[in-house]
Amino acid sequence: MLTFEVVLLNFIIVTFLDMKTNVLSMVFALIALALMSCEANKLISVRVIDKTTRQPIDSVYIEVKAGMNGDYHKSYRDGFTNANGKFETQMMIGCSFGCYDIYTVYSKKGYTDKTDFNKTECVVEMIRQ
Repeated sequence: MLTFEVVLLNFIIVTFLDMKTNVLSMVFALIALALMSCEANKLISVRVIDKTTRQPIDSVYIEVKAGMNGDYHKSYRDGFTNANGKFETQMMIGCSFGCYDIYTVYSKKGYTDKTDFNKTECVVEMIRQ
């Protein structure tokens, strides 16, 4: 993304320097730069523990989805917790027309599935069935 931003910024500078370029090109370039700058890199860092024993749970399958208004297919990451119950990932989320919500699903056999909404850095407690 950084190289695209540099190219776009260079295009904007050249556009402003060239007086023969039409106004529509300048407007398009400014809008593109504004929308590009609204992307955000979001860190998701959770630790999953057993609610009763307070011990970390390994191999919990985690799905992280980003979106708005019930449509959580804009960005997606998944994976498993490590031996310490830790899961970390990063994802690009859009903020051009309002930042995306983060919807997270935790599942492991023997435990009740759990979902969280907009909790990206926390300790998650799962209940054994």
